[in-house]
Amino acid sequence: MTYPERALVVGDVIDDVVARVEMPLRPNTDTPARILRESGGSAANTAVWLAAEGVDVDFVGRVGHGDAERFDAEFAAAGVTAHLEHDTEFATGTIVILVEGAIRSMLSDRGANVELDPTRIPLVLLESARVVHLTGYSIFHHHTPEVMSTFIATAQSVGCQVMVDASSAGFLQDFGVERFVELIAGADILRCNEDEAAILSGVSDVPEALRLLALRFPVVVATLGSEGALVWEDGALTAIPATPIEAMVDPTGAGDSFNAGILAGLVSGATVVQAAQRAAEISARCVTQLGARP
Repeated sequence: MTYPERALVVGDVIDDVVARVEMPLRPNTDTPARILRESGGSAANTAVWLAAEGVDVDFVGRVGHGDAERFDAEFAAAGVTAHLEHDTEFATGTIVILVEGAIRSMLSDRGANVELDPTRIPLVLLESARVVHLTGYSIFHHHTPEVMSTFIATAQSVGCQVMVDASSAGFLQDFGVERFVELIAGADILRCNEDEAAILSGVSDVPEALRLLALRFPVVVATLGSEGALVWEDGALTAIPATPIEAMVDPTGAGDSFNAGILAGLVSGATVVQAAQRAAEISARCVTQLGARP
């Protein structure tokens, strides 16, 4: 059987304001910072990293009407084929990211993302994709998050492999773990970090967390920061070593670039373990630069 060599990424588009500080924040006065303004969003970042890896990728998202032309141009320049919904009521989402060494704190306004409706995606986009990627961010604050379950089922009905990124430990707790798991129950791959794995499973030991999550998802991939990643598939746990780096510059986008590596590998026909090894290399490149995109 011949599979399409294309990926479809569906989810959040964000205007990021990244503030990198070299000293503790000082309340009620100034703190020096290096501030970078750029386009972001977990799903959008993943799509751009995929294009940078030479993968043909479609991206579906929703932005404020006045920003549509800007984002269309940015995605085109990055090699991403974008299909953007225009929102006349909500502005484009915005996140303020405070970076203190390897620690990030994020202030999020989801904006137009809460109205994204994946059930309106033309079937031809699904039929031309080998893998489909969704993020928890597209679910947590959505006005009707149940549409994501319908979309996952539709994607799988035409032969797509579906990966979902758990996205945020804090938002998982706010949204409700069981509710989230039920909404993404059809996903082929669950991707999380160690904190998200603990919240989703109820146990802090990461290998045990993955074993429990694998009772509900065929494949579970957990990133462990500088310790690499773990893949649970077919009852076996595989450790993926981190790619060595000289110095951490900015962890923003590390997970998004890792997702791109997984997806790029799957599109090319690699196993999940092989794809995770590629993902570790891409993520290492990401954290040695300032900003979330290549």
